[in-house]
Amino acid sequence: MGLLIGIDIGGTFTDIVGLDTNSGELAVTKVPSTPDNFAQGFFNSLDKILRLTGASPGDVVRLVHGTTVATNSIIEQKGAKIGILTTSGFEDTLIMGRQCRSDIYSLYYDPETPTFLCDRQRIIGLIERLDAQGNVLTPLNEADVLEAVDFLVQQQGVQSIAVCYLFSFVNPVHERCTEQLIQQRYPKVRVSLSSNINPRFREYERTCITAFDAYVGPEMAAYIEELENMICKRNI
Repeated sequence: MGLLIGIDIGGTFTDIVGLDTNSGELAVTKVPSTPDNFAQGFFNSLDKILRLTGASPGDVVRLVHGTTVATNSIIEQKGAKIGILTTSGFEDTLIMGRQCRSDIYSLYYDPETPTFLCDRQRIIGLIERLDAQGNVLTPLNEADVLEAVDFLVQQQGVQSIAVCYLFSFVNPVHERCTEQLIQQRYPKVRVSLSSNINPRFREYERTCITAFDAYVGPEMAAYIEELENMICKRNI
């Protein structure tokens, strides 16, 4: 038997589909999701589809998994505590956004940008600069980077840091240097580089997407690592 499995975790139920590639027989079922530990629901669903099809873990030829773990983290605003390092003068990019308001005349305006991702005090501007062609105008000061990172980790307790420098999508040299400095000093702190996540023109979009990656990254990394470890133990 060759078994294809699809597992989709939702907030209430986890749906499972199993397809026997030899007979073409399709099995469909579901189990309750386990919000306290979504990985448990994943393996409950895997065990159930194996029982229904009479297959063993060794028969699985492909396993596809979809989950709302990251989506729920954003909706519930329960992501990681993050910090943002950016080019000096661009500290308010995430807060200002594109200046597009649904009600431009309201005197009681709530931000329509995702300001919940990072408090302003955890957004630090560093003196560094590239031009639009990626040439270094102002070198990155490594001592300033370490001072900022020490503040974010030791005083603010961040778990993850987003790095978004001006024109890094043309030349990522300063962002990569920053990542190396952070990982050498705090190897357990997750680093999201805008030059990797969204290497495109426009500061707000690039900062926003990189901040989201930093926000959901630690939880997703822990979840995937747990799944991988358990799958290896089951010889799938």
